[in-house]
Amino acid sequence: MSAKKLFVGGLLAAISLATYAATDYPSGYTKCAQNKGETCSFSGTRQVALGKSGSFVYGTFTNSVVCQSSNFPSNSFPGSAWCSYAGSTSSSSSSSSSSSSSSTSSSSTSSSSSSSSSNGGGITGATCSSTGNQSISSTIVVSGTYDGGCKTYNPSSSMGDGGQGEDQDPAFRVNGGTLKNAILGNNGVDGVHFYGGGRLENFRWTNVGEDAWTVKESGTVTITGVTGVNGEDKWGQINAASTVNVSNCIVDNMAKMFRQNGGTTFKVTITVDRCQISNMGEGIFRSDSSSTTGRLTNSRLRNSGDLCIGKMSCTQSGNTNY
Repeated sequence: MSAKKLFVGGLLAAISLATYAATDYPSGYTKCAQNKGETCSFSGTRQVALGKSGSFVYGTFTNSVVCQSSNFPSNSFPGSAWCSYAGSTSSSSSSSSSSSSSSTSSSSTSSSSSSSSSNGGGITGATCSSTGNQSISSTIVVSGTYDGGCKTYNPSSSMGDGGQGEDQDPAFRVNGGTLKNAILGNNGVDGVHFYGGGRLENFRWTNVGEDAWTVKESGTVTITGVTGVNGEDKWGQINAASTVNVSNCIVDNMAKMFRQNGGTTFKVTITVDRCQISNMGEGIFRSDSSSTTGRLTNSRLRNSGDLCIGKMSCTQSGNTNY
């Protein structure tokens, strides 16, 4: 056989091998979730890859991360892409990320490293992976502590259609209690209502209906470790004088993040810390009350619109764009 034929044969074999090796996760990584808002869970701080067919971007996260493009420096991966985590814990909260595909630019690599560093504060949002489905035909009332066991709760059509109708029932009513470890299914109706304050922990809206949550009566509301995506209007609606504290949240694709009931002048104090906020059509805080305040700190922002809309006053510090 001629040297030319040997060279061509070797080249074809190499191309075939490279094509075969272009998998949906890097060597040594464990595939954990698909790029559809699923949760990738692991222990410790690890480097997580998002990609497919041998092309990846990377970030460093602790204990879990929601597998969606907005958590990584590239928003171009389709829903068929996968998240996977490295086989050993990371020694630091940032990584010198690289891509196994020559098509990934050096700017993406730099962005990945920056994203990992700014996310070192542990912005994970909700960490529940669904343990099963539970249908509900009426509002679940929470007075003490309600642990949803990471089930996906699916409201029936009799409670509402999950659109913008104002007369829909909430999936949960929190009467000063604590609701934790739950996922609200696609027909989210009117989300979670708070009466007299309350606490919401490790909760995910897979598709925000009319509103993700609403303050119906005065009190202090604490919301932490939550993820909400795809709402036509606002994430949180506030209909009574209250204090609202939000931390460790991921909110994506809404018109606005917070809205005080239009034309009202009661005082609301809103603090938001360590959240990832993206794709707000209008902005983050909106109120017609000059006594209402909003403060945003240590958060990651992208396409977040105006910080403050209306007569309220807003401040921010320690935030980064990604």
